[in-house]
Amino acid sequence: MEIKKVYAVYFSPTGTTGKTVTAAAEGTGLPFEKHDLTVRKTRQAFQRSFEENELVIAGLPVYAGRLPKNLDDFFSGLKGNNTAAVAMIMYGNREYEDALIELKIKLEERGFKVVAGAAFIGEHTFSKKIAAGRPNTEDLKIAKKFGKKVIKGIGKTFKGKLTVPGNYPYVKPGFDPTQPGGPLTTLGKIGTAESCTRCGLCAENCPWDSITHEYPYQTDFTKCLRCFRCIKICPVSARILLDPKWHDFVPDFEKWLSPLHKEPEFFYGE
Repeated sequence: MEIKKVYAVYFSPTGTTGKTVTAAAEGTGLPFEKHDLTVRKTRQAFQRSFEENELVIAGLPVYAGRLPKNLDDFFSGLKGNNTAAVAMIMYGNREYEDALIELKIKLEERGFKVVAGAAFIGEHTFSKKIAAGRPNTEDLKIAKKFGKKVIKGIGKTFKGKLTVPGNYPYVKPGFDPTQPGGPLTTLGKIGTAESCTRCGLCAENCPWDSITHEYPYQTDFTKCLRCFRCIKICPVSARILLDPKWHDFVPDFEKWLSPLHKEPEFFYGE
């Protein structure tokens, strides 16, 4: 099989997943398109049927050991026709648990043949001290080498079934903001400072529409996945964490994860 074009398709609230998937696409050496499906209206508008001579590199972050919830519209716009695909996940230096196998299964359900998978490390959403600055220059070089290896192996060395770590049925429940008492449902609630200018940038860019243009200083925490995209993009730093429990939690979290240095992992169909 000769691949003619590559598509980097990703969900990346803070940009780390997007950088890495794009680097892998660049590494193939083929013409490629980027499709950032982070914002809901973009996901809902995206519809693409991919052909057998194309390669899709799909990337998503890990939230509590699973893919982010409420992203059916990310996958519904993707249709494979025995199209080769790469499953890439980005995690914050803890573990990726069932996320990679979940992405593989979802792509297969949409008609893709997943030929390779990868798990990369990105700076944790909750703290700049955890996996600080990652993906760094070396990580992106590795991602490019991965893309090069994938394109050389399709139809040659990667012929059989791909096996990746994880459990199916899934063991990890992931983070679901609609479930009271679940992981993080009582932590990370975001407030708005008086400096808010009501510019609406947070509402425009919220991946789950948990912020509205009418009331940009409010957040619907039954939708909010604690991705902190709104905090990172606010031009006047008005989106802030006010929850005392959060500020008690983070230092211990940093002590646990900051000393670790994990390396990317790769998996290929045999």
